[in-house]
Amino acid sequence: MLNKFTLRKRIFLFSSILITLAFTLMWLFVRPQYKEAIINERTTIVSQLQEYSLQRSDQVIRNWLNSTTYTVDEIENNAAQTQDIVSRTLNLTPGLMRITISEEGSSETVDIRRSMHDDIDFSFIEYNWLPSNLDPTIRVSLSSNPQDENYFLIAQKAIRIGGSVFFLDMYFDASSIVDELINIPLGGTYEANIFSENGTNILPHKEIELPETILNEANFSNQSTIEINGAEWFLLNSRFQSIPLWHVVAVEDSFILKPVYDLIIFSLIAGGSIFLILFTFSWYVSRRVNKPVEQIISDVEYMSTLNFEHPIKPVTLPEFSLMQNTLETIRLTLQRYQKINVEKVILEEWKNRYMMTYSKDLIGILNSSKHFSFINNNFEQLLGDLNIKPDSAHLDDILSHPKITVAKFEQRIHNPDPYTVKINSSEISHYLNDNKNDYYDFQYVSIINKEGHEEAALIILHDMTEDRLNDIKRNEMINIIAHELKNPITSIMGLSEVLMDSTYQMNESEKDNMINEILISGQRMKSLVNRFLDIQRIESGRINIEFEPIDLMVVTEEVRAITHPLLKDKNLKTKLVREGRNFQINGSRDLIFDAIQNLLSNAIKYGGKDRTIEIKLSHKPDHHSISITDHGYGISIEEQKKIFDKFYRVKSNKKAIRETGTGLGLSYVREIIDLHNGEIELESNEDIGSRFTLVFPK
Repeated sequence: MLNKFTLRKRIFLFSSILITLAFTLMWLFVRPQYKEAIINERTTIVSQLQEYSLQRSDQVIRNWLNSTTYTVDEIENNAAQTQDIVSRTLNLTPGLMRITISEEGSSETVDIRRSMHDDIDFSFIEYNWLPSNLDPTIRVSLSSNPQDENYFLIAQKAIRIGGSVFFLDMYFDASSIVDELINIPLGGTYEANIFSENGTNILPHKEIELPETILNEANFSNQSTIEINGAEWFLLNSRFQSIPLWHVVAVEDSFILKPVYDLIIFSLIAGGSIFLILFTFSWYVSRRVNKPVEQIISDVEYMSTLNFEHPIKPVTLPEFSLMQNTLETIRLTLQRYQKINVEKVILEEWKNRYMMTYSKDLIGILNSSKHFSFINNNFEQLLGDLNIKPDSAHLDDILSHPKITVAKFEQRIHNPDPYTVKINSSEISHYLNDNKNDYYDFQYVSIINKEGHEEAALIILHDMTEDRLNDIKRNEMINIIAHELKNPITSIMGLSEVLMDSTYQMNESEKDNMINEILISGQRMKSLVNRFLDIQRIESGRINIEFEPIDLMVVTEEVRAITHPLLKDKNLKTKLVREGRNFQINGSRDLIFDAIQNLLSNAIKYGGKDRTIEIKLSHKPDHHSISITDHGYGISIEEQKKIFDKFYRVKSNKKAIRETGTGLGLSYVREIIDLHNGEIELESNEDIGSRFTLVFPK
């Protein structure tokens, strides 16, 4: 398999295999070890940051709880100075916002707060009382105000004065503590929250769903992994020492494993760089090898053009020296042959080959096995259409092909000594599609030796398709013209015989009617011949036409005026609609008049009574158009494809068949529109009958 690869491809293949192998080894062995080391290192950093933040928070909370115990002791010892004690505590305790004192069993509460916190509404606070780890007699609640997302630590302790029990509630501003615990400077994607011992989120806007078993009694960080929204997160939880809560930090694995991913990206970049270097090296090596080969090929090309004066130059690589010497020897030998007039023979052969190659006819030369030793360009195209490979083509592959039909076989034999020449002639048709065929005049000239074996043969296919199609069209046209002229000629001959018959008695009125019928038949033949000649002149370009500015509106009105008498027989009306104002185009006034008159006459003939024929003139930015809608019989979809052909008349509608016509009108209109570089459009259905639209470009 490698023998089929060039040197450049082999180097490229081996380089790709080595790089893929190195990357696979790194992925299977190096990456897992490196990943484990990175996880340990990164989680240790996160754990240290968590412990540092937690210790600072614990110290602040411990001070607040000690302040609560101190205040209760002062009030119990000096109840009369409660007001001063509370005021002093408010002023001297950092973070203290509010103190309330309420008697057990009473709804009355003494509320004392710092003036800066008078606008805070504490009524929305939800309490979640928990016993303090430092003093079980102190209940604490870490709560939030849902209105402004402020956080409070409320410490509550009972005051016993005489036989009465009071409760002291001290409200501390815990927002800074919460902010420090949830905004740890990690620099990656993470989530942090505070949980109660039953796994409840203390910070509702920072919810992390945790398994019930994730919290434990450890005071220091504990590591585990959980899945959040389909991604793996590293979880570190640590317990407060002052209050029965846990601090949890969840870090997305993409942050922890970022160095691992960076290593993979680096490896890919390094592998790609190495691959690029190896590719460049392979290109250089192959270039180094190909250069002498290209030099030899370039020198040999002079020999292919019969130029034996150009030497085969020495090459830089010694491996190709033998080839260079051999070719140089051949060149010198051919150069000597050329000098003894061999050039004429070679030139004649190439002349013949060039003439056959670019001939319009399809030419092929067969060897003794009836395989092609030469085919010209057009013959090769025919083989391609038949899906036959030229290199392995056999004569029987063509003649027996399902798309090839052979007919009218003829043979001639000549006997020039010592050979026999047979010339077989026939006609070949090549089926294309949609009932279309190509036609060829086939000649097979074979040379047979004395033993009766065919040594070579020449095949010539002369394309007769255009001639055959012209013959078919000519015959069809002659038949149609003869058919169209038959009725009026018969009518003229019959009426003439009656007029010449002296035994037939008729009055002057009958005689005038017969003469008028003869005149009408003659006019019909003249109209048919003139219309046919007009179409032929336009198609052949022999008609001399002068274009001038004309107004479609004026021409349309003239056509309406001329055809107005024809409307009375069927009680018809015409309606003219205009879209725009300027309908001036550049064209032949007479021809456009004929085109519009033809369409309007057809609209009158091919429809019933009591109709309104709509004529619409439109002015668009890039064209003008006139459309005529007859609300008549309509034209079937099948017949719409043929309606513009010469002599074609609608056959699907019995009423339309009864109308007189030559079948040349629409063909004439199409030729006129083509002459003006315009378009004719047809739309036909039950609602509108038929609508013909003439489009004239600006």
